[in-house]
Amino acid sequence: MPSLPTTQARINKLNSIIHQYNHSYYCSFESETSHLRCNDENYDSLVRELEELEKQYPELRLEDSPTVYVIDKPNTSFPTRKHKIPMLSLGNIYSSEELLKWDGDIRKRLGGQKPKYVCELKIDGVAVSLIYKNGLLEAGLTRGDGSQGEEITSNIKTISSLPLMINEKSDLEVRGEVYLKRKNFDAINYLRKINGDTLFKNPRNSAAGSIRLLDSTETRKRKLDAFIYNIADGKLQETHTGNLDYLSQMKFPVNSETKHVETIEEAVEYCRYWEEHKQDLPYDIDGIVIKVNSLKHHRQLGLTSSSPRWATAVKFSAEQAVSVLKEVEIGVGRTGNLIPVAILEPVELNGTTVSRATLHNYYQVDRLNLHFGDYVTLEKGGEIIPKIVSVDPTIRSATAQKIEPPDNCPACGSRAVHKTGEVDWRCQNKNCKAQQIEKILHYVSRKAMDIDTIGPALIDQLMEKNLLHNAADLYLLSHKDLSGLDRMGDKSSNNVIAGIDKSRQCTLSKFIHALGINNVGEKTADILAQNFGTLEKLMYAEELELENIEEIGPITAKNIFCFFRDPEQKQLISEFLERGVQPKDEKILQISDSAFSGKNVVMTGTLSEPRDVWKKRLKQAGANVSSSVSSKTDYLLVGDNAGTKLLKAEKLKVKVLDEVDAINFLENKY
Repeated sequence: MPSLPTTQARINKLNSIIHQYNHSYYCSFESETSHLRCNDENYDSLVRELEELEKQYPELRLEDSPTVYVIDKPNTSFPTRKHKIPMLSLGNIYSSEELLKWDGDIRKRLGGQKPKYVCELKIDGVAVSLIYKNGLLEAGLTRGDGSQGEEITSNIKTISSLPLMINEKSDLEVRGEVYLKRKNFDAINYLRKINGDTLFKNPRNSAAGSIRLLDSTETRKRKLDAFIYNIADGKLQETHTGNLDYLSQMKFPVNSETKHVETIEEAVEYCRYWEEHKQDLPYDIDGIVIKVNSLKHHRQLGLTSSSPRWATAVKFSAEQAVSVLKEVEIGVGRTGNLIPVAILEPVELNGTTVSRATLHNYYQVDRLNLHFGDYVTLEKGGEIIPKIVSVDPTIRSATAQKIEPPDNCPACGSRAVHKTGEVDWRCQNKNCKAQQIEKILHYVSRKAMDIDTIGPALIDQLMEKNLLHNAADLYLLSHKDLSGLDRMGDKSSNNVIAGIDKSRQCTLSKFIHALGINNVGEKTADILAQNFGTLEKLMYAEELELENIEEIGPITAKNIFCFFRDPEQKQLISEFLERGVQPKDEKILQISDSAFSGKNVVMTGTLSEPRDVWKKRLKQAGANVSSSVSSKTDYLLVGDNAGTKLLKAEKLKVKVLDEVDAINFLENKY
């Protein structure tokens, strides 16, 4: 079994890689030269590895774990709008065995009931949400970060297959996929070639770029199409097939290849058929979506934080290609970790030219026993750059040189060090420019201080001019400092200064997160702010005091304690405060004496208030709130449409409370 430091290092790395891939996939539609790509199957193997590690070591889970959040922040070319119903992603599986296991899990959650399923083609396009008010199309949104998306209504209206008015004067929100037929994709590229423009690599990239063009007349020329596959809000039927029939009646384009099946075995056959016949379609698909048909079962099964339990995506087998490993480039992360990237002979794979692949770390390089000049097999199931899955040593040159970890940091030349128990080699120089850039980028990021006018190019220029050495130096910048830089006119300079000034007034939790303490994500920062109330109290907290906070494990507690004892970090915090950053004190979470004190409480079903509200209320009453029912559970708080937790609680004779009971407990009326 790996040691905790090794496991923590792997969890940290997986978090970082997955977050970057999410941003690349969802937020950089036309960035076809971007090297940050990963294929679907490898992406999901990373997610599954992270989920398994978090399951085994829950205390090591980071608060901004991508197993909780769907994707990254949307681009800002269009105004954003909040989704009334969140746009969640789907879980992915890759084999009939996994699909049968998923079916078994569904049956178990339904108390042994045998569900019927609906099989749909997974269109390889761009997810959208359409909102109709009184029967008229009011808005079209992209998925965005799942909770809010970009408003692209004018471009949605150029898609002739989508109705501007439905057959009923009612309010309705539907979800679907915008895509491009292959023949239209070929026509677009033909014109781009004539005009000397860069060609699109595949229909999805073209559709994603087209739906976000600022000029809707140009979007119309692209001849986009769409399929609608779900009702998010409005007139719901009793089954998903009933919803699809209703959508057809309202003149929405519903995919004709959708099939209602009685058994999971029929679903397996549907998947096999379309994996063999996908090229017969006039558009691209990248898998099959399997959904439970009964909406009553949907309510029973519920959702995870990022996906519905009643649906899953079955991905087709990943495509492969062979290339030659020419060299390795090394990147530097925020904590000094050295990240190897394989440079390959360009090879066509699934409609894209692949010339780079991440190797994650030197443990991975060693595991594959990679040499320069090796013939390597790349695997790709989607649009993001592949992983090297194997190497053929039988055709390796006798003089081939093994790829070894570097002796020095490629950015600053400092010695690279590998500590026992870690998978990464690290640059130990805290003043390394590459590390500082990553630290500053973290500080200005949306979930930290949210200074969205500052990016890597500007940071690099400021460092070259010796105007920026760390994040605190941002607060010394003037309009004059910025005006002489590339692409920094008066308006841009004013926007940067305004963003920096605005960040001076911040919440304590935002500032804690922005400091970049290892393992301290957005939620842990919030917990620390609630428990200590002021920055000063947190800075002087003892390690045991930190460890005694329920949600903070020993490793995170040690990281926090050591961070605030580091003279360099203390100096940096002093500079922030001296330069006008004012983290607002927060109200300390008070634990009251109630019937819940010291009790283990689990929640299930739909409550009248958000779960976060109930969770905070219960914790203030001294309860320990957990996610699963066990023999140690004292109370189960039940809302509408309670699932299998209620059955398990009854079997274990756990006391069941409704919201009225819980309020009485909180007020000590029992």
